[in-house]
Amino acid sequence: MTDRDRMTIRRRIDRQDKARSEYFLIPFDVPEGVTRVDIRFSYPKASDCVIDLGLGTPDMGDFPSEGALAGWSGGARSQIFVATDAATPGYRPGLWPGRWQVILGFYKLPETPVEITLDIVFDRTPRAAARAQSPRLPKRAGAGWYRGDLQCHTFHSDARGAPETLHQTARREGLDFLAVTDHNTTTAHAAYFDRDDSAVPVFIPAYEFTTAAGHGNVFGAREVADFRVANSDDVRRMVARLRAQGHLFSVNHDKPDIPWTYDLPEIDCMEVWQAPWMAGNHISLARYQERLAAGLRITAIGGSDFHQPESDDSGNLATLARPCTFLWCEELSVAGVLDALRAGQSFVTEAPEGPRLTIRVGEVGHGGAVPASEAHLLICQATGAPGDMIEIWDARGRIAQQRIETPDHDTVLEVVGPVGFVRAQIVAERSRADIVAAARAHVAAGRGGRMDWEGSWDKPVIRALTSPIYIDE
Repeated sequence: MTDRDRMTIRRRIDRQDKARSEYFLIPFDVPEGVTRVDIRFSYPKASDCVIDLGLGTPDMGDFPSEGALAGWSGGARSQIFVATDAATPGYRPGLWPGRWQVILGFYKLPETPVEITLDIVFDRTPRAAARAQSPRLPKRAGAGWYRGDLQCHTFHSDARGAPETLHQTARREGLDFLAVTDHNTTTAHAAYFDRDDSAVPVFIPAYEFTTAAGHGNVFGAREVADFRVANSDDVRRMVARLRAQGHLFSVNHDKPDIPWTYDLPEIDCMEVWQAPWMAGNHISLARYQERLAAGLRITAIGGSDFHQPESDDSGNLATLARPCTFLWCEELSVAGVLDALRAGQSFVTEAPEGPRLTIRVGEVGHGGAVPASEAHLLICQATGAPGDMIEIWDARGRIAQQRIETPDHDTVLEVVGPVGFVRAQIVAERSRADIVAAARAHVAAGRGGRMDWEGSWDKPVIRALTSPIYIDE
């Protein structure tokens, strides 16, 4: 074997392959002495033909095969490499002899068969092994409301920008914490975020479980669980394993055009608000309301799903932390953020400087529970939304409302016989015309994305919303 040898693998795939499994494994052998493998993947990509790319180590077997994923780039890349000392973003450094597996994900296949080609180059140039580093765990002392974003991306998956650029944007927006949730990969954390000890912001280890049938964030994870699920039972078992490890699972953007279509597993959070409110989030909120009314206890969160476009001016409605999630943390740290998410101590607002909204019954706040009673005195505090409306909801729907008279609005509402829970939201009234006009300008400028904007124009515009206080029957 020379220092650089090549092999070519060709396959013909069709919809029968997709019917058998959404994932197709193509094995190849890495010989002794090889220190780098380059893979070039080609196929006739089109609107009806989209195939994702990943790589499994020799330890990869049938689902679930934990710890055996070398990397995943989805549809974002057609060329990757893995070496003993480095790898393409989205892939882990480390290479050893054995039978590796190219993973193809059949996102879309046309009616006619597709010819795919893998060109693989083996390199024997001497290289050192990558050195693992323990993640730094910065923290800031002090309990309080901390603000952040719980979904965003880097070029380790399908965004344009680097981790360093995302860090600068987070500082620009004044965020206290940031969950970087690249698709089916955590390599941005190992490459950059785990090395930061500034606590400006605190980076939360996470990734976005990504399939054609639904997306969900895994908070607290530094390794990616096998995501090659075939059905809702596989998802349920995967989520149960993740939660048993202390991680949290959130269903993401349950609205067009990537709704959650699996049966709902036992989850911790739900991304009730993704991207600007007018981007179809009334659909997600309605599904959240239905799940709460059915008796589930789920923390409400928001995420911008920011993909770092080439241009991100200060007037971009879809920049980082639009929306912004506030969490009541006993301390600002990874553990503190995860504890707050688990406890339901959250509210979501339109931006870092957007309206703030909190509720409590006595000393019990968001995520807590109070005994059933004929009436409860609900203490509401709303800032930054004069002329708009506070609404109170329980399992039956809206049960109370009050106009916000001042920029700093404190009020006590008597809530009679609430059922299941109480939660609050600020609905735009005085501010509605300006918000709708800004959203229309955003869409007219070609920046609306794939969201359901057209279904949103006549719906209520939410500016902030809380997780519930639950009623113990």
